[in-house]
Amino acid sequence: GNHEMIVTNYASKFRTAVFVFMAVLVAMGIVAYRTLPREGSPDITIPKVFVTVIHPGTAPEEMENLLVIPIEKRLNELGSVKNISAMAADSVAVFVIEYHEGVAIDSAIQRVKDKIDLARPDLPQDLLDEPVVEGLNFSTDIPIMRFAISVDPDPSRLKSIAEFLQDEIETVSGVREARIVGTREREIRLEFDLPRLVAYNIPLADVIDLIAKENVTISAGMLEVDQNKVQVRVPGEFTLPSDLRDLVVLQRENRPVYLRDIATVTDTFKDLETLSRINDETAVSIEVLKRAGENSVQLIDKIKQYIDPDKLPQDIKITIVQDDSKDIRDMLAELENNMVSGFILVIVVLLIFMGKRNSLFVGMAIPFSMLLSFTIMSLMGITMNMVVLFSLILAVGMLVDNGIVIVENIYRLHCEGLPRMEAARRGAAEVAWPVATSTLTTLAAFSPLLFWPDIIGEYMSYIPQTLIITLTSSLFVALVVNPAICSVLIKKGRHNFDDNRTELHPFIRGYEAILRGALKHRGTLVILSLLVLVLSAQIYGRFGRGVQLFVETEPRGAQIEIRYPEGTAIEKTDCAVRQVEAAVKEFDDIEFVLASTGQGMGGEFMQGGSGTYLGSLYVRFVDEKDRTGNTTELIQKFRDRIGKIPGAEIKVEKLQEGPPQQPPVNIEISGENFEQLNDIANEIKRSISHIPGLVDLRSDYEDALPELQFIVDRKRAGVLGLDTETIGFFLRTAIYGTESHRKFRAGEDEFDITVRLPRPAREQFGLLDEIYIPVSDSTPVPLSSLGEFKY
Repeated sequence: GNHEMIVTNYASKFRTAVFVFMAVLVAMGIVAYRTLPREGSPDITIPKVFVTVIHPGTAPEEMENLLVIPIEKRLNELGSVKNISAMAADSVAVFVIEYHEGVAIDSAIQRVKDKIDLARPDLPQDLLDEPVVEGLNFSTDIPIMRFAISVDPDPSRLKSIAEFLQDEIETVSGVREARIVGTREREIRLEFDLPRLVAYNIPLADVIDLIAKENVTISAGMLEVDQNKVQVRVPGEFTLPSDLRDLVVLQRENRPVYLRDIATVTDTFKDLETLSRINDETAVSIEVLKRAGENSVQLIDKIKQYIDPDKLPQDIKITIVQDDSKDIRDMLAELENNMVSGFILVIVVLLIFMGKRNSLFVGMAIPFSMLLSFTIMSLMGITMNMVVLFSLILAVGMLVDNGIVIVENIYRLHCEGLPRMEAARRGAAEVAWPVATSTLTTLAAFSPLLFWPDIIGEYMSYIPQTLIITLTSSLFVALVVNPAICSVLIKKGRHNFDDNRTELHPFIRGYEAILRGALKHRGTLVILSLLVLVLSAQIYGRFGRGVQLFVETEPRGAQIEIRYPEGTAIEKTDCAVRQVEAAVKEFDDIEFVLASTGQGMGGEFMQGGSGTYLGSLYVRFVDEKDRTGNTTELIQKFRDRIGKIPGAEIKVEKLQEGPPQQPPVNIEISGENFEQLNDIANEIKRSISHIPGLVDLRSDYEDALPELQFIVDRKRAGVLGLDTETIGFFLRTAIYGTESHRKFRAGEDEFDITVRLPRPAREQFGLLDEIYIPVSDSTPVPLSSLGEFKY
């Protein structure tokens, strides 16, 4: 009749074309499967732009006034922004500009940069580092691999090994960068002998200027001599730290005063800012980031060749802290396993009903549909990430349905005596519509997921996309490939489909009996099924375990964060970190403990923040098959064992997986006055702390450090020829240190030249009474006569 579906007719008519297509499909599909980039996290760019401004040694309140407010004024002029948040901390300010979905993030970053350039004139003059503006993409800004190098505790050796490996790894194509965490930077330090500086009465600013003026190379241009050009240069950059010692600072009573007379020059490291240990050994870690669309698995394999222990000195230990390729491999193995087992199960089930050969046709639908899907995915640029693999595993089971219906119908007609060709044509045409519509209803059920908003939506949209591709492929295979194969190869079975019921398959006979019974008591059956529906809803309501967005799996690791009030010395923080390390490492099932002092855990955006008051531990558990206990309980045991450490906030949680999630409950309080907000926050914290099920309550208002203020008596200072800036600058140099704006170069590395007081002199309050400020052309002035200190 004319309602027959045309596609299926042509499929069996031009079957040669179909066979050729299948051969091509198999080749393309295999190539696509081989080449699809495998990665852990989907390639999603978060619609946020981050701006980080660093101004060392500046208190949070100053950061707010000097930097946050002027930059915020400009950022507020941006259009189409969802919201802008700013955070000021010690020496650093971070802005997060959140856009609506679908913003081209590169142009957004450019617009933000332009706004910041406009704010530049209002920012402090001595801001050395430009504000950094960046976006964040899951697949390229989150390390795909981290490893720790541990060895004898000599820091410079560790550093050189780390830098060697960093260079090696960055030569691998596809690696975006290898970051080193936990080393100390070299610096040339000048420590002043204050009494001598005062005795010679040399203003500090002059010395700093002198260093900058000497550490310079100037090109003087070309001289033409006999029609040859000769370049004239004045090379003055220091090549050895000792060059600094012999600088003549000034002439006194016809004798030169050298820099070495008033300061010691040392080639040393910057103050300790981060420490890391793995299983109690000093360590440096390297994080590897990849470029977009690269294959994580291959990349990690290449990197592993570089960090092969056989190629490195004997005493170096390398521990791989994170390796995405392992998880991706597990998922891929799972997918291949599912495809194979699905194929076998389908064939086994069909063998019982339709004979060997026919069941094989239906089974073929699985690999064919999958190969077609891989081809389409590769054309669409979808990568094999965790979410896609999950959806493919989900789809394998749905692939055969269409094929079964069509092959079974062709088989039935052929058994009833139609020739192969005709059976294939009619059999496929009769059920083509039901098959197509049943596939479409499934697709309709999944398609709303395409419109899930926000990041989680982008993360999850891979599920409906993948399912739509695979199911459409399977429909195509059922309507085009199956009839073509059947028209050549279908084989009669021994069952007749006539009315003599004795030869019917026992399964069919049983089913028919049940069906007859059901049709007799239709009313009862309908009412019964409604009751079951209501009952199951009730049972779930009564005994259900509630609702969660992502499955709570047994965590593979734990992260522990330790926070002291800002400004705590790194030694004190490290003490607490060691205490937690000792408490944790007694348990079983632990593969390694990576402890870092001076660095927090990566929070919502992997910017764990750093500061001497933060510490974090990453505890990795052994593989699931080797565990003796339940890791969720283990994390609870950590909480109990660690207990409380006076003055520190400790947060123990499982390793976060999947898309970034905010804490389940987040309360925000806004207003003008910070102290008042802090009181309200503490009040709220107190009043909700007894609610069962809450762990780790914390407010993000950091307690400030104690502060000493020096109030300058402007009148006295003016009379003595000094001003607030000079006094402030002198104190800053004495305590924090000042960096010369010309760096010290060694090869291709640059180091800071820092001027400050020697350590013993910096670490006491009495220091402030002894300081005299040298003034050119008159006697030095004691600091105590220029104003007073307030605590």
